[in-house]
Amino acid sequence: MKNQGPSPQGPSRRALFRGQLLSKPIAVIGDGCLAEAGIVCRSCGDACPASAIRFRPRIGLPPQAIVNEAACTGCGECVGACPGDAVTLGAARHEAAS
Repeated sequence: MKNQGPSPQGPSRRALFRGQLLSKPIAVIGDGCLAEAGIVCRSCGDACPASAIRFRPRIGLPPQAIVNEAACTGCGECVGACPGDAVTLGAARHEAAS
């Protein structure tokens, strides 16, 4: 059979029509990030071969992990490295002009 389309976890038709996705997935850091709980962790950044995850300093809190969407290759190394299961692969958070 030919291409059967996206997997069950793939993009929705609505997202495709709205142009809300990149051609490749990128790392998305969720609210479960240990830094949001006050715990210093840089596991995702250490595991990233493209150095696409940087850490923004914050006063009184551990640095916040930030993904450079342009540099992220979507390899997924950061997903397995995260001890808090806060990193997933998903669509970029760019805004579509409407």
